[in-house]
Amino acid sequence: MAVLYLGTFFTGVSGLVGIVLAYVFRSGPNEDWERTHFAYLIKTFWIFAAAFALAFVAVIFVVAEAPVGGFLALPAAALGILAGARSVLAMINAAQQKPMPKPNSWLL
Repeated sequence: MAVLYLGTFFTGVSGLVGIVLAYVFRSGPNEDWERTHFAYLIKTFWIFAAAFALAFVAVIFVVAEAPVGGFLALPAAALGILAGARSVLAMINAAQQKPMPKPNSWLL
């Protein structure tokens, strides 16, 4: 699922597949480390969504030539970088079958 989230940077929509899979797989029989990953990846999706929403609003303001757009672009970029870092961290821990240290955190 983390790979699908990273693919969102290129496709724009693969994260939607990832969030659906995270919610579906979360309800199945899973090991403890997998449960932490599902919680972490669901939270990561919502970080991606917040970044997209801020970027969308920033574009609207930039098109309208309002100075607010530039200020909104910085948090959107920061959230996008955070979501990408969270996805990479999830892939590393999943490859080692380790639980996520803080699955409900909004940071790393």
